[in-house]
Amino acid sequence: MSYYPILVDLKDKKTVVLGGGQVALRKIAALLECGADVNVVSRDLTTELQDLLTEGKIRLLDREFREDYLEGAFLVIASTDDPELNQRVSEIAREKGILVNAVDQPADCTFIVPSVIKRGDLLIAVSTSGKSPAMAKRIRERLSSQFGWEYGGFLLLMGKLRKEILSKGLSPEMNSRVFHELVDSPILDLIKRKEWNGVAEHLERILHIRISPENVINYVKAE
Repeated sequence: MSYYPILVDLKDKKTVVLGGGQVALRKIAALLECGADVNVVSRDLTTELQDLLTEGKIRLLDREFREDYLEGAFLVIASTDDPELNQRVSEIAREKGILVNAVDQPADCTFIVPSVIKRGDLLIAVSTSGKSPAMAKRIRERLSSQFGWEYGGFLLLMGKLRKEILSKGLSPEMNSRVFHELVDSPILDLIKRKEWNGVAEHLERILHIRISPENVINYVKAE
């Protein structure tokens, strides 16, 4: 099967996770990071999930699954240790047109979850189309050493500068030239080495604006 790669906005969208073990914990942690409204169905919860419940970060619907729990859901993850239950949930979700992932049951999934590297707003997804999750993990580990924290800082900087550049009313061609010059400059490596004076100097040269090393530091801080 050939999968269509897509990134989905889950902010404030209802998601339902069946299961309360370590696998469910990993899935829920990723959903919360994306701002999803997480609802859980499980007989038992790990200590970490119980803490999330106490803190009001997730909602426990019930110990047993009911079809109506999927009403209004955008995405469902079935991660119980009962393959038959996972399959049943998948069938109901598909009938309702809801995206569903049944962990370790590819035939019961309408989407699969790639192995991910995240550095701030940089997201690199690695998938073997379900053929070898172990290989996807191996590739992710190799890539992790190549993409450090500086990429997240660089993108924060670019996001803030982009607004200023576009506000100047330059031609699309000129904007493109400036953006490519920023990416091709040594700024990324200078951020990695925390050489803020050097970053400021390159920005001034490319953008023809005064910017202090202190402002650069503020620009690359996570919001």
